[in-house]
Amino acid sequence: MDRILKGLSRFQKSVYPKQRDLFQKLALGQRPDALFITCADSRIDPCLLTQTKPGQLFICRVIGNIIPPYPDAIGGVSATIEYAVGVLGVPDVIVCGHTDCGVMKGVVNPEPLEPLTSVTAWLKYAQPGRKAAASQDETRTETEFLLAVAERNVIHQLGNLRTHPTVAERLELGDLNLHGWVYDLGEGIVTHYDSGQDAFVALETPLTRS
Repeated sequence: MDRILKGLSRFQKSVYPKQRDLFQKLALGQRPDALFITCADSRIDPCLLTQTKPGQLFICRVIGNIIPPYPDAIGGVSATIEYAVGVLGVPDVIVCGHTDCGVMKGVVNPEPLEPLTSVTAWLKYAQPGRKAAASQDETRTETEFLLAVAERNVIHQLGNLRTHPTVAERLELGDLNLHGWVYDLGEGIVTHYDSGQDAFVALETPLTRS
């Protein structure tokens, strides 16, 4: 806790004064560029990863970057989606998984987590990803299989996202884009889901295109 309080002190004394105009503008309202749904894992920092400033991302963090299908498990995740898409009108929604995900490990090996009833109930929404990865006729290492589970989980959660009424309405209007990402913690690389190839491929950025 001491480290956190020292960080708060540095923010108030050094960071805030340098960006006072931005923060005062944000105090009057927000217009984020995207809804970023990712895992609660402490190793992921969406703003650091995307190099965005306060006000640019509307962030939803939940273990396993899981999105229950509508109307199942209506709660914080569904409310966040509804507000971002239906009220703030974000043009893009990103669902971002990651390597070495503890939730994906729990999906593959659920027995140690059985005493944690809330976690176990939540993991059922990621089981389709494990089944999809297991159905692929490939010989893979444990690490490769875990990555495949993370990737298939992102695809499944994108499908669940489409069941939410505000998302379905915006998709019908053609003014909302959905993106599936997987972030490699060790390498700093992000891949995205290409539905045409049914695979995760290198994410093309403005710098890679130039």
